[in-house]
Parts: sequence; C-alpha cells; structure tokens
Amino acid sequence: MSVNSKLRILVSAKELRDKRTLGIRTIAEEAQASVSTVQRLMNNSMRRVPLDDLARLCRYLNCSVGDILVFEPSE
Repeated sequence: MSVNSKLRILVSAKELRDKRTLGIRTIAEEAQASVSTVQRLMNNSMRRVPLDDLARLCRYLNCSVGDILVFEPSE
C-alpha cells in the first residue's frame, strides 16, 4: 500500500488551461507553499506533507487533497 502524489498531473492540466509553463519555483511562489514541498510532491518523493502547504496547493489548483494524494493498494 502506498500514497502517491498526482501533483505533476494537476500542474500539467493547469499549464494547459493557463497556456503557460509552470516551474517549481513559480508554483511555490503563486501558491505560497514551500519550494521543497512542491518539488518533493512533483517527484512523488515526499514522506510527510505539511498540511498548510497542502491546503495552499489545493487552493491554487482548485482541487481537493484527494486529487493530489491518492491511496494505491499494492497488488
């Protein structure tokens, strides 16, 4: 069982909607979240997620926590 981040997919969808490329620093600045949190979620390497950063990313991407973090049972 694992919890995986779908932030990269959500950011890609936002890039298409906004017709611009979003770098990690841009996302962190605009969402007012930590650069390290954004980077680790984008790379799906985060072990613990600061809830305040997660809330800011949800607001920025207009999504819910369940859209960013997804529980995937192992086979």
